[in-house]
Amino acid sequence: MKCTVPLLFFFMLLTCFGVQLFAQDFQALNPERKPIHQGDISKYTDLQLNEDSLVYYADSMYFSTIPDYRIDGSYEFIRVFKNIMKDRSSFAYPFTKLKDKITILDAPDKSFRIYNWEVLRNNVERRYYGVIQLQDKSYIPLVDVSDNIIRGAEDSTFMGTRWFGCMYYKILQREISGEKIYFLLGWNGNSMNSEKKVVEAFGFNTKNQSVFGANVFNILDRGQRKKTNRFILEYQKGSKLTMNYDEETKQIIFDHCESQIGDPAKKYTYIPDGTYDGLKWDGTQWIMYENIVRIKELQQGDAPVDQPIK
Repeated sequence: MKCTVPLLFFFMLLTCFGVQLFAQDFQALNPERKPIHQGDISKYTDLQLNEDSLVYYADSMYFSTIPDYRIDGSYEFIRVFKNIMKDRSSFAYPFTKLKDKITILDAPDKSFRIYNWEVLRNNVERRYYGVIQLQDKSYIPLVDVSDNIIRGAEDSTFMGTRWFGCMYYKILQREISGEKIYFLLGWNGNSMNSEKKVVEAFGFNTKNQSVFGANVFNILDRGQRKKTNRFILEYQKGSKLTMNYDEETKQIIFDHCESQIGDPAKKYTYIPDGTYDGLKWDGTQWIMYENIVRIKELQQGDAPVDQPIK
């Protein structure tokens, strides 16, 4: 009986500590616990108020310690985001604050804008979100199904309601027979063992629906050429792999990868080997070339440059 009081006191401390943690997370979701907007809100436009709310909910969506609260934060974020998309002036709005929280990309010809973000639903599951806003003020929500696509993504065509979700970071624009076509460069967290870099074609069909994927990639796979609808480079989780468009050479340049264990079938073992490959546009397709950046092997005593720097 002598231990009863100390044990009771111990459990009361645990309960209080748990309630305190819950309150801290809940505060991140409840706008009544602290102000969302700074200053006199009567001087704010509706877009400014909604942008501040999105910034606020984005913090909950990204940083809540409990996964369910991150999901709740994303639902609140989407609710406010829908209100913004209904505002016909939002296409020209700069979203200066929101750009620090999500990716916002404008097409080179300003015909559309992509809003893009991700949510870590738990320690292994990512969910990607995207919205395409058109110049005519309409918008197209994108529904991520990348978790359900185990194989065949390179040869598939997707629509907005069935989207290979990823985080885009670059939009390129080209023309084929006078028709505009766009190319999106993105990243997908994929799995516990691997990540993916993606280059895919994007455009609109005659019904103004978004279409992802087109047979305009001529790539090399284990020394053999093949045509695909998108280019996907899978590699080992955590590897520092670059893929971006180089203005000087007019190519998409990326790290060449090889399997650490010599097994080309196991993409999760691929890491950069120090050389670079590229995709070059020929007017109708992106053609892949290997070892495009020549690295000169210096002999002992050779200068690293042709002429000394003065």
